[in-house]
Amino acid sequence: MVFLQTIRANWRINLLLGFFGACLLIVIGKLIQVQILQHDEFLRKANSQQSRKYEIAAKRGEIYTEENGERYPLALNQRLSYVFADPKFITEPQKVANQLAPILEKNPAELTPSLTFNGSRYIVLKERVSDEKAQQIKDLKIPGIVLKAKDYRYYTEGNLFSQVLGYVNNDGEGQYGLEQFYDRELTGENGLLKAVTDSQGVPIYGSDNTQIAPKDGSSVVLTLDRSIQSIARKALEQAVTQNRAESGSLVVMDPNSGAIQAMVNYPDYDPNNYQNVKSENYGVFQNAAVSSLYEPGSIFKPITMSAGIDSGKVKADTKYTDTGEVTVSGKTIRNSSNRRLGVQTMADVIQQSLNTGMVYVLMAMGGDLGKVTRSGKELLYSYVTKFGFGKVTGIEQAGEVASKIKDPSTYDVDYASMMFGQGITVTVMQMMQAVSAIANGGKLYQPHLVAKVIDRDGKVNEVKPRIVNDRVISQQTAAVIANMMISVVQKGSGFATRMKGYNIAGKTGTASVPKADGTGYEENKNIGSFIGFAPVENPRFVMMVRINYPKVDGFAERTAVPAFAEVAKELFKYYQIPPSS
Repeated sequence: MVFLQTIRANWRINLLLGFFGACLLIVIGKLIQVQILQHDEFLRKANSQQSRKYEIAAKRGEIYTEENGERYPLALNQRLSYVFADPKFITEPQKVANQLAPILEKNPAELTPSLTFNGSRYIVLKERVSDEKAQQIKDLKIPGIVLKAKDYRYYTEGNLFSQVLGYVNNDGEGQYGLEQFYDRELTGENGLLKAVTDSQGVPIYGSDNTQIAPKDGSSVVLTLDRSIQSIARKALEQAVTQNRAESGSLVVMDPNSGAIQAMVNYPDYDPNNYQNVKSENYGVFQNAAVSSLYEPGSIFKPITMSAGIDSGKVKADTKYTDTGEVTVSGKTIRNSSNRRLGVQTMADVIQQSLNTGMVYVLMAMGGDLGKVTRSGKELLYSYVTKFGFGKVTGIEQAGEVASKIKDPSTYDVDYASMMFGQGITVTVMQMMQAVSAIANGGKLYQPHLVAKVIDRDGKVNEVKPRIVNDRVISQQTAAVIANMMISVVQKGSGFATRMKGYNIAGKTGTASVPKADGTGYEENKNIGSFIGFAPVENPRFVMMVRINYPKVDGFAERTAVPAFAEVAKELFKYYQIPPSS
């Protein structure tokens, strides 16, 4: 009996020892796995729990204009707060909504859902909170309501430069205009802080931390002049309003460098409150001067007449008989108002804006006055592309589009229509670039808005004018075309711009609007334009006015010309250009 009891006791002890031995082996095995086999993995996890990476925001570059050596800010960084909620810590959403609503200028019913916990823990209640309102929120000491500081973009001139500048959204990304085009340069590069943290995730500064400093963005100085921009906007707004038009654009440029002095579109918007623009009006964000294609109409005639004269196929005094219409490939092309003026010179063609005369030039370019030829179309195409059409100008604007030119293999009637600005689509900026080459004697400059770039160290880098083509047409041809355009102002449709003592060259255009389905043109719908430069003997500016879909009777001399005349009068005074006589 004693023997059996001893055996049973030993069995229990051995079983217990075996159990503890197995547990010890498991622990040892686990230690080997953690300390040796999975050492690197667990070290990585430990480090991730004890350290954090924090992005250090770079300062966005600012945008200026410069007058008489003094810089004026157009886009600055403004340090404000944004307020967000962590609803997990908010026990009385309705009460908190009632407290915050007057400060945030919101309805309590609008705030309550954002303050009620439904799984989301980071809900922005309002951006751009002023210091005063931020302090009011802090004083409430509401658990779950957090304020954070952030740099926001502030546009000092409001609407005045809206479409040229664009805006910066709440994620710090440039949208539209220069802000988007120059976004990388303006943004810079964010820095990084890798720091050991405490149990709450708060950085503990020490020798184990690493920091990469941010690289602030570059700032830019624009070629735009605030005074001219203001003059242009006022004149354009008045033209659009008085003509009950849908919209309009006005651009002023130095023909001897391509520097843009003013660029406005109307209607516009306030980039400080871009979020208030309704979805149906989002088109207002676009800079129409570079992004809106249209058939220019008769303002294109100086370009195509330049091709005829520069190629030697016609001269200013070359005569033809205007019968009021001409047939090309079975299609009849007529002058506006169905005029027939008899024997006319090429100078008369520009002054009187005769479509039949422009078709005559195309036929002469092909060597057969009875028809349009392939060689004539190819010659025209070569000149039109030399003037910069068919591609973007490269101006520092997001969303610029290229004009569209039909290939010489297309129908003869399409090229005949191109001679007077139908069947080709352009932008205001491309017309400005091309006519500037006539104004300056034949050089094609790239239009530009940026005069200087200031890097993060304060070094100023001048942006030099860029010549795209140093000889589009000869100086002699440019002078001939300029004289033709003077006659438009002195005796033709640009008469309203005539000013005593000043030689102004210009051309009007009242363009038909193609139907969306491509089956023809809209009735009682047009786009009025006027483009010109002055003083002709030493041009200081090229200017174009475009008025879209006016709801008044009349051609461009009523819709676009008065705005040009108003701005030109102010420019002569602003530049202190004395009259020649």
